[in-house]
Amino acid sequence: AQEKAASAATRTEQFVKEIGDQVAWTTLLPQAGAGADPLEPRRFDFVRLGKLVQPITEANYIDAKGCLQVKESRLEIWGAGECLADLSKEVRFLGARASGVYYGPVYFRKETEPYMAIALKAAGGGVSAVEVNLKFIWEVIQRIRIGEAGLAYVVNKDGNLIAHPDISLVLQKTDFSTLPQVKMALQVNPAGPGDSHERVLLGEARARNGRTV
Repeated sequence: AQEKAASAATRTEQFVKEIGDQVAWTTLLPQAGAGADPLEPRRFDFVRLGKLVQPITEANYIDAKGCLQVKESRLEIWGAGECLADLSKEVRFLGARASGVYYGPVYFRKETEPYMAIALKAAGGGVSAVEVNLKFIWEVIQRIRIGEAGLAYVVNKDGNLIAHPDISLVLQKTDFSTLPQVKMALQVNPAGPGDSHERVLLGEARARNGRTV
């Protein structure tokens, strides 16, 4: 079971990292023809990114001054312009500018589907930032088999489910923070995908109904 849990953690990290790798090519300086709108190639890159990476529901380009210049979204009105909004004080902009890459905390859009932000510093000092629907981790978790009745799941830093074979539990924002194994696991707080920590073997683990597992 410990090996399966480690595998689930690794696959989840890979899911997030691979999306970051896909976003990376949008950080390159796009080539615009003479007299053409310089933002149009950037917008086209984000349209293409959305088609290639289904979990990305929104992609933004923020220039070096913190102005939102391009927004592509499946859920909201999109657009392009010199400064659609001032995002200079947003943590994703500041985090990506400071360290090159920023992984945001998990949040729940409309209190149902889990999301997180990923932002990368772009050529010229701007930032490419995306919003990622984490319900797609469900497909990763569903493929993990532990005996006949075992299962794997993923929680955020507050112990709320973000991936589980029963997707309805995720959409209900089910709280697993009181389970002893979750409580202990949350004591380790890695800074981001790719960090490694010693795996802890728990002496007690229980299901939601209190049954030992």
